[in-house]
Amino acid sequence: MNTTEKEAKFLFCPLLTGADGKLRFCQAAQCMMWRWRDEETGEAALGFCGLAGAPLALAKAKSPGFLSAQEKKSQQSPFD
Repeated sequence: MNTTEKEAKFLFCPLLTGADGKLRFCQAAQCMMWRWRDEETGEAALGFCGLAGAPLALAKAKSPGFLSAQEKKSQQSPFD
């Protein structure tokens, strides 16, 4: 889910739990798992939790997938 950093701070993180077992709020950009959607950062910039991978729409936009991959070039052996 793409969200701003401000909105993400009100979502629960499955990795952060207290001693009592209760979930804690997302740390957003202070967390290692936080990923920015685009190159920009700041209050209006969108990001997501990288724990579950990139959102589907973002993954499709950045990577065309294996179906559009070119055939592997054959390499000549240095031992021939």
